[in-house]
Amino acid sequence: NTSEESLKIEDQEEISGIIEEIKENTNDTGKESINDQPTNINDYIIVKFHHKNAEENPSVVYLYKDKNSSYVEQPYSGIWKLREETFDEISGKLIK
Repeated sequence: NTSEESLKIEDQEEISGIIEEIKENTNDTGKESINDQPTNINDYIIVKFHHKNAEENPSVVYLYKDKNSSYVEQPYSGIWKLREETFDEISGKLIK
C-alpha cells in the first residue's frame, strides 16, 4: 500500500479469472466494513475495477492478511475470509 506501485490488467479473461477466484474462494465473516479502507492493517493490496461507462468511479476491494488469515474487504459492503492459496495466487499475479 505504501509503494504506490500499480499494475493495470486489461485482458478481460484475466480480470474475469481474478473475480471468479475471489468469488469461489471466500466465506462471509459476518463483519461489516465501515471505513474507506481496512483499519489497523499496515499492508494491503488495492484492487480497482474500472467499469465501462464508469471509468472515474471504480469498484475497490482490498486484499490483506491479518492474524494468519487472508481477507477481501469491500468498503461499506463486507469482509470475507479468503483461502490462503487464493490470496497467494492473486497477489502473485498483481505484485511482480
